[in-house]
Order: sequence, then C-alpha cells, then structure tokens
Amino acid sequence: MTSLAERAHAAAVFIRHNTAISPHGPYRGEEHARTAVRLAAALGLGLDQITTAPDWQRRRTSPAEPVLATATCPDTNEQYVFLSRFPIYDDEAFELLGPCPECSGHVPLALVRHLADLGTYLARPPLTPGDIPRPDTVPDTFSVDEGHSRTCRYGEVL
Repeated sequence: MTSLAERAHAAAVFIRHNTAISPHGPYRGEEHARTAVRLAAALGLGLDQITTAPDWQRRRTSPAEPVLATATCPDTNEQYVFLSRFPIYDDEAFELLGPCPECSGHVPLALVRHLADLGTYLARPPLTPGDIPRPDTVPDTFSVDEGHSRTCRYGEVL
C-alpha cells in the first residue's frame, strides 16, 4: 500500500503527463485526466483501471466537452461506462450509462458520486419499461439524452 502523499503525487503526475500528450489538445487532455482521477478515487480503483474517450454522441463546442470514462473491475474485468457531462466541475456526479429498457441505447441510468451509489444501483433489479415514469428510478437527464434511438418513447426529440 502506498502512502497518501505518494498517491497524491502520482495523481498530479498523471494529470500533467496526460495533459501534455493528449491527442485532443491540452484543455481536453486535462479534462480527460481529471475525469479519470476523480472516477478512480470515487470507485477506489487504480488509474490503470480507468480509460477515457471523447463522447462523440453528446459532443458540443462549448468548454467542458463530455467525457466517457470506462472503469474496469480488476477482479472480474467487468466494465462500467460513466459520463462526465461537464468535466471542468469537480462536484458533478458521474452518470452511469446502460441500456434503455425500450431502445437499448446507452443512456444515463444512475447518478454516481461514490462507490455506494454504484452499489445501490447494482442491488436493484434491471430497469423495465414500467419503471421509467417514476422519477426516483433514473436521473433527470434520462429523457433528454442523445443515446436514445429516434423512435424511443422515452427520449425527447429536441
């Protein structure tokens, strides 16, 4: 086990290094690196178990373009995909993406700020179409997310 100071130093080095080498430029590179550090800390994972990518589906031209972060369980190799809609804000929750019960598009199914939020989501049975009208079952962004198919009854057409 490494000390807190060593882990903090490693996180700072990770951010500097990934900002400098990012193919997306220094600003987007820093957003990706900070997203990885935040998610790793929230889930208790190592930085080597988090990968990030631009979210081409939810892309916008304003600052803080959305970032997809994939967390891989070191024991099972199971992967969970999270969306950071506004990565410049460190206090924003991650959105766990999963299949819409209607169209199977990857949409936000849970807000995750820490490991217990992920545990609460995983303890529930899978969503069914009848669950969606209840606002306590999915995040507010569920119905406006671009991941729904055009014909999905849950996705709003903007």
